[in-house]
Amino acid sequence: MMIVGRIVQGIGLSAPRTISIAMIRDRFSGNYMAKVMSFVVAIFILVPVVAPALGKIMLDLYGWQSIFYSQLLFGLAVMLWLWKRQPETLKKENKRDFKLSLLIAGLKEFIKHKNAVIFTFFSGCITGSFMVYLSASQLIFEQQYNLKDEFPFIFAGIALFIGIATFLNGTFVVRLGMFKLVSIFTIIFTLIPFVYIVLYSGETNPSIYVLVTFFGLQFFAVAFLFGNTRALAMEPIGHIAGIGAAINGFVSTIMAVPIATLIGSFINTTALPLFIGFFVCGVIALLLIQYLNFSNKKKVS
Repeated sequence: MMIVGRIVQGIGLSAPRTISIAMIRDRFSGNYMAKVMSFVVAIFILVPVVAPALGKIMLDLYGWQSIFYSQLLFGLAVMLWLWKRQPETLKKENKRDFKLSLLIAGLKEFIKHKNAVIFTFFSGCITGSFMVYLSASQLIFEQQYNLKDEFPFIFAGIALFIGIATFLNGTFVVRLGMFKLVSIFTIIFTLIPFVYIVLYSGETNPSIYVLVTFFGLQFFAVAFLFGNTRALAMEPIGHIAGIGAAINGFVSTIMAVPIATLIGSFINTTALPLFIGFFVCGVIALLLIQYLNFSNKKKVS
């Protein structure tokens, strides 16, 4: 029953993830869209990071049933908010009947836009590296560092780096632009694990303070990448925002799961494989950006 319930929840939660991105693209474009997108996507990142700490508090104070009651309350609150406060963002003249041919035509249109395709693959790499942290961090903190009780709060504390980066991104993206920020922070995202690998390859885990610092810096960079890459992928496909957001979310998630599973299978006694995974994902992301730069220069010439 638990598994069936979680599957139904997953199906339901796929809608707001896709629709929220499409709604932003309906209302905004350019760097301002990236500014709005960064705040929305930051919630996607922050919730799974903060949730363990919140869940532990609820579990200790009110029992396991409270976790499910809270989901019911959150769901009702969102439904009421949308019903009362959120207007429809899709213009009437752009509405289409739901048909399989519409999805096929949308997919064909999506593939035509190189930026949308490249940044969707880019999102898959970054999402995969983030997912492996979500799945492996409990093993690292609880078993490798013996910090079972402290784990949820350490996990949530790292969210501070994400929050600071999201706030700064809202300012920087308007001044520097989405592509430049993504280029800069992809390099940073790749260099941080490279430094860790150089320092601790063949060694035991460093102190918890060192590890948390590296994680914090890593996700500081991630926060700049998540929203901006989604915005860059959606920028050229505003006319098919709904289908475009669905394809972007589907492909990036389908890529992320095997990436996270593969990297996670190597994490046993140290956190080093996680940083190797970060580094590999960063290198792939850098290659995607260089390919896009090369293609654009070739097109101009």
